[in-house]
Amino acid sequence: MELQFVSFVLLETVLIVAPNTGTMLKILIADAELELIPGDMLDDYSIKLHAKKRKKPPQKILLDSNYMHSAIDRHYPGESNRRGRPDIVYHLLAVAMESILNKKGELRIWIHTRTDSIIEVSPNTRLPKSYNRFIGLFEDLFEKGEIKFEEQTLLKVHNGDLRKLIDLAAADNLKILSPKGNLTTVSKLVDPEDNEASFIIGGFSEGDFKSDVYGLAESFSIYQEELTIWSVAMEIIAQYERNFSIV
Repeated sequence: MELQFVSFVLLETVLIVAPNTGTMLKILIADAELELIPGDMLDDYSIKLHAKKRKKPPQKILLDSNYMHSAIDRHYPGESNRRGRPDIVYHLLAVAMESILNKKGELRIWIHTRTDSIIEVSPNTRLPKSYNRFIGLFEDLFEKGEIKFEEQTLLKVHNGDLRKLIDLAAADNLKILSPKGNLTTVSKLVDPEDNEASFIIGGFSEGDFKSDVYGLAESFSIYQEELTIWSVAMEIIAQYERNFSIV
């Protein structure tokens, strides 16, 4: 049954992308709260109960505060609003991968997690619309290390910290987006002369980066209040599309 489920998910992932026209925007998600259930939580009664309902071993299930809020608080007091948030990555990818920029083949997304896993997302990936299928897909990804369809790698996991991600992504012209950064406008931040640009965005709901990002590049804020990461990403993507007459 599990294999049939995964196959159904993968049938939804293929998207034909138009040839790249010479511009490239890279979005690097840093410290994303995307992880399998930590070892010290595996024996928690509520985790075992959830795993039994899922018919999967606890160690192969994503930590998800939607279902494990109390358990996270028991083991990591005060972290249940931040930790176990795969929904953040789900929303970000749901909007970014459907953008015109990505359909044109001019967007690359990489995800760095709090446990120093790096997920390479192919522009040909079209993720499941259902959140539960998204969870199943990423659990399968962490178990296998990659997701393929018809010999094409759609998602792949590497080991490494944020600095390794920057090297893997060949992230040039790097800028950091953070509420603590210098306040500016999106139109000023996305330079119309930069054919290639890279932006780091935090993959968490509250707090600050756990990785040492501020020594890597200058940081900026695009609004006087905190925004969701998918809102920030789409503002950057939309400005990039306008700058280069993609829309």
